[in-house]
Amino acid sequence: MKIKSFAAGVVAFAAAVALQLPSSVSAFAAAPAGPASGGPSRGGPTLDDTHNVPTNAVSGNVTFIDNVKGVSGYSGLNFISYKNYGYDFMFANGTGGLAIWSLKDRKHPALVGKLTAADLRRPGDTQDRFWEGENMTVDQKRKLVFLSRDPRGFGGTLTTGQSGFYIIDVKNPWQPRIVTFQSVPAGHTATCINDCDYLWSVGPYNTGTKGNDPSWHGVPVWVTDIRDINHPKTLAQALDLNRFDQTTDYVHSVDVDKNGVVWTSGAGGVRGYWTTGRHYDPVKKVKRTATAYDPVPYAGGTVVDPAPVSYFDHNSYHNTEKLGKYDKGELLYITEEDIRTCSDAGALMIASTKGSYNGESWNSTPEKPFRLNLVSSWTAWGQQGSDTSAASCSAHWFTVNGNIIAQGWYAQGTRFIDVSDPKHPKQVGYFRIPSGTANVTAGSASAAYWHNGYVYVADYSRGVDVLRFDGKLAGKPDKKICWNSCDK
Repeated sequence: MKIKSFAAGVVAFAAAVALQLPSSVSAFAAAPAGPASGGPSRGGPTLDDTHNVPTNAVSGNVTFIDNVKGVSGYSGLNFISYKNYGYDFMFANGTGGLAIWSLKDRKHPALVGKLTAADLRRPGDTQDRFWEGENMTVDQKRKLVFLSRDPRGFGGTLTTGQSGFYIIDVKNPWQPRIVTFQSVPAGHTATCINDCDYLWSVGPYNTGTKGNDPSWHGVPVWVTDIRDINHPKTLAQALDLNRFDQTTDYVHSVDVDKNGVVWTSGAGGVRGYWTTGRHYDPVKKVKRTATAYDPVPYAGGTVVDPAPVSYFDHNSYHNTEKLGKYDKGELLYITEEDIRTCSDAGALMIASTKGSYNGESWNSTPEKPFRLNLVSSWTAWGQQGSDTSAASCSAHWFTVNGNIIAQGWYAQGTRFIDVSDPKHPKQVGYFRIPSGTANVTAGSASAAYWHNGYVYVADYSRGVDVLRFDGKLAGKPDKKICWNSCDK
């Protein structure tokens, strides 16, 4: 039963907490140290880095600018603006650890700091490996980086080790300092909630079963109070239960829209919650105050898929604006991750939230399922610049600027998709790096980030590629790009 698998997760959480060292100082005594507050206003030195130029790149309406490697390939990026320096810094996390680049020259990031996998090693680890923290979250105000830790190996193989997250002080980006590690029974992704007073952690460890995959079911949202970063407190009660027709299923990511609504994505669809203010609760049928640990349901659900494979929604973006004939706030952009033969791989979907504002998703059952209407879906397969021989393909992390989505597609590279007409998304640019060329590392694009006129691509193999989109930017350019949490 699913209830048993969720209960097992609570037991696993208690065991993980028991394994924690009594002092974060002793746990990370060998970690690089930095100043307690404020870095030098003039900055510091740069570190040696690798630049892999893709002489074989396949592209359209996109110009390659630069590539940087840092310490590894990467699953996710984020950015922090520093007024004392007058420019931004880019942060990346992957299996090699944390890398930090100055964006004083936005075209050519300069490596200035890092924490290696060895620095991040925990008791019980079988190797120096930091996995995975796919959708990196940061605190702009306090200059903190949060690194989610999922002790799975490549391909989902379980290894020994603890799941949870690290808190990294980056007030001085040249000298990142590990503050502490917090054990949580989920560590695949984490997102700042309510101006980074709380962290919602989600994603697989091993709290349930589906077939032979012990990382699938029973992984809800775990809430940690991070107002005191030296003493984070994870609540015992998890959230977003019974998300898939009354089954507590796997939540993969959390995204906060421009109105502050928090959207959870995973098996069973996408669901939105208020976490601040007083709102009508359509499930309890009362008006009440929403908090990060007791949120109020808003809208959402899983879509009607013509050929559903897993009903697995990897991540999402809630468009808070009116678009075409669709009402303001009606549309959800959703990644349906399904890594398999490229011709059948997961797609980018657009769904309508109409009919989901009265608690329908929370009341959905196998006997009477509620489903969102699918407006359209789009895949890189068969598009100009696609690779018919690629073995690993699927829609993955994306960001939105105006009506243009920049999205990572693994071996199908980075795709630029115009959604001005939500029923008919169209490709308006692409960039892909195939294999087979000496001294050129083939691409495996995880995520694409619009930032100050350029697109930075986190690549599992290459590190970070810097691109320029040369096409016309449809729609009104966003003054603030949502990198996962838009309420900061």
